[in-house]
Amino acid sequence: MGAENKVERLRLRVRLMYEAAARIGVHLDVRRTAQDIVDVVVPALGKLATVDLYEAVSTGEDAEGLSPPPQRTIARFAVCGDLPEGMITAGERVPSLSIGAYDVALTAGNVVVIEDAWEFITSRHGIEPTRQMVPDRVSRGIVAPLFARGRLLGVVIVWQDRARGLRPDDVEILQEIASRGALAVDNARRYMREHATAVGLQRMLLPRGTTDTDAAETAAIYRPACEGAGVGGAWFDVIPLSSARIGLVVGEAFGRGLAATATMGRVRAAMLTLAHLDLEPDELLTHVDDLVRRLRGEAEPGADPVGARCVYAVYDPVTSRCVLADAGHHAPVLVAPSREPTLVELPPGPPLGEGRTPFETAEVELEPSSVLVFHGSGFLDRQGDSAGASLGRLRRSIARRCRAGRSLADVCREVVKDTAPEGESTDVVLLCARTRSISAADTVRWVFPARAEAVPEIRRLVTEQLAVWRLDEEAFATELVISELAGNAVRYGGESMTVRLIRGKDLLVCEVGDGRSTQPRIRRARSTDEGGRGLFLVSQVTERWGCRFGPDGKTIWAEQRLDRTHESVRA
Repeated sequence: MGAENKVERLRLRVRLMYEAAARIGVHLDVRRTAQDIVDVVVPALGKLATVDLYEAVSTGEDAEGLSPPPQRTIARFAVCGDLPEGMITAGERVPSLSIGAYDVALTAGNVVVIEDAWEFITSRHGIEPTRQMVPDRVSRGIVAPLFARGRLLGVVIVWQDRARGLRPDDVEILQEIASRGALAVDNARRYMREHATAVGLQRMLLPRGTTDTDAAETAAIYRPACEGAGVGGAWFDVIPLSSARIGLVVGEAFGRGLAATATMGRVRAAMLTLAHLDLEPDELLTHVDDLVRRLRGEAEPGADPVGARCVYAVYDPVTSRCVLADAGHHAPVLVAPSREPTLVELPPGPPLGEGRTPFETAEVELEPSSVLVFHGSGFLDRQGDSAGASLGRLRRSIARRCRAGRSLADVCREVVKDTAPEGESTDVVLLCARTRSISAADTVRWVFPARAEAVPEIRRLVTEQLAVWRLDEEAFATELVISELAGNAVRYGGESMTVRLIRGKDLLVCEVGDGRSTQPRIRRARSTDEGGRGLFLVSQVTERWGCRFGPDGKTIWAEQRLDRTHESVRA
């Protein structure tokens, strides 16, 4: 080889190494990394190049052992060059990474040169497999194993015309590119395993996507950030509350990956627990803020900051009132019937964990069939768009898609498709709630003096109301429940008590309120005790029960499940 040719080959080698360093390993995606490998070597080293990997690599699994059993599935991940018809292309499975007698060389990590590939493979595997694996009869194959951290992940094969002649440094260049490519593929594999773990954990911590209650029909969609960006800590929740009410939450934990997912899970669990205590939204956020501040204090030095943003709303279908509080999040969009979408005006609050100003609430009255749309930052953090432009696009999509009678699940999917296409670098979360109201005919309320003489009258009125609602089969259990709750108010309450019944589509709610703030508790009564069994009996004949406190005292409530097979025709 002349001096001029040596200089040209050196320049080619330097250029290929520079290109390999600049391109291979940029993407944390196995298939894109494999494609980058073959794009670098073609046409500099050959007319065609392929990368074949164990399929387990694409899911983040380990390639077990240096010489995996032949039954393990192998697939072609990347192709560059002129691929003849009939050859295995990208996305298809290949018979084997091993090529007969060269197994030992491959598993030892050496590059193998097959001068007469057609004849060599035909003699061992037959004509048809050879057509699938070799581009033509005059091809030379250079096979480089992709070894990383002691594991054989696959091979890169470069095909040359034998007339071209094998240059002295072809093998060395391919060896260097394959070594770099193997590390990049393994890094992508390890990242994909962590990404899959985070996504799986995130989905396990989220509730189901649709609910259907007396208060609202809801649908939600969650889509993790694209690979390479890391899963965030976005979440949503629909929480059934007492007296047919619901709580609605959308939020985002700070950071990415498993740490953000863990924070999200802890914050969501805390909000669920506090919501079932029937706290007001601002009070609930105050307690969660204290928890997040504690988590922040427990974090390791140098770790990512712990925090979260969310908006929490409580909707009451009896009054059609919705109370909302914000913790540094985005205000929901309200779509009232026959009106353009508007943002709900919320007093801004600090993110959870900041512990600065107190949280405040806003209250809005919602018409039946109004839709509240809660969304995360994934709709506003698009590159090249301002927050105002993204919000405008979101509102236009909601106005176009959110029509009366349309399935909310379809609305969610189409809004996400319109405004947050695949490949975004942030989590996407959307929660839509179409509100309902419970009519005046399905609620009754009485006020009585807190005296024992009032209890028989309460039982009579309740029984008559159940007859009007055609719920006679629930009369016995309801009389027992209302007697125990009213008796508790007589013994421990104030001057008066309030009794309310709410009939939902599958629930009957009984409430007794009084002016005291004493906490009722279930006792384990002894056989010689005359009392102490009331709330125990209530818990046995109802679906669930509880107590909520307000500025005027407390309300003890109990829910009974109605049998749909004999559900009454409503007035």
